[in-house]
Amino acid sequence: MKIIEPKVEFWRQEDAKAHVARCSRVCYGKETGNDEATIKRLINSKHWSMFRHETVYAMIPMELWYGNFGEVLNTYRASPYISWVTIGNYIYISTNGNFMLDVEKYEPVLYNEINNYRVSEEEFNSCETAYNFFARWTFCVDTQISTSRELNRVSPNNIAEKSTRYVYEDGTICRPYWISTEEANMFNEDNNVDLDEAMNVYLRGCKRSFEDYKILIDKYKLNRQDTRGVLPLDTATRCIYTYSILEWRSILDLRYYGTTGKPHPNAYIIASMIRNELMELGYDFR
Repeated sequence: MKIIEPKVEFWRQEDAKAHVARCSRVCYGKETGNDEATIKRLINSKHWSMFRHETVYAMIPMELWYGNFGEVLNTYRASPYISWVTIGNYIYISTNGNFMLDVEKYEPVLYNEINNYRVSEEEFNSCETAYNFFARWTFCVDTQISTSRELNRVSPNNIAEKSTRYVYEDGTICRPYWISTEEANMFNEDNNVDLDEAMNVYLRGCKRSFEDYKILIDKYKLNRQDTRGVLPLDTATRCIYTYSILEWRSILDLRYYGTTGKPHPNAYIIASMIRNELMELGYDFR
């Protein structure tokens, strides 16, 4: 068994298909693959939720608002999957690939106009208001399963998470806040090292859980998805989250600022890393 550090990475969407494929591979514990084949498989299997990680920006000329396009767009005013603001001569629209797949068949006017006036991240975010309200950002998070459960309590969810089926090869936990990096390194060098008594009990319990997991699979031939119940809650997981800056602010209110109560220290660690990344992008926080 080993212990890894909690971590956050900012994943910028350079190419939409490559970005979706990269995000979806996290579910299968992979880092590389054939992007075209991955996208085709997601489309054909209707596993469209992965396309929520694709950000779609558009700048629609204001005169189109007064036709069928405006009427259709206005029906989605309460939708959490598309946002827009009118500034000057343009309607700035921010949405995702899953929404576009959904409306392609049933709302061709909306689909076609957004596609026709689709713009780059740079062009969309050159508008300060659009940048401060509707810019969407993707983060890759390494944390504990217990912490991902807290971060996942967002609606609507734009999440890709590593399946517990792929923890088999090397039992790995993500370091909880109450174990120092130095102590984790000592354990990684020697799983039998004698640490604080509470740590010894905790780490032995995690190690035993991973060993039981392998026994159930290797000896008793149970499916991995059926044996995951014995895994410790601090089993390491990797998650991908894509949200607008307004949604990220709401998440940070809960997990960093504790507006509804003191956040769990492990969730706070991840939230603080995300906050730092957003500050690097130019956002201000209280």
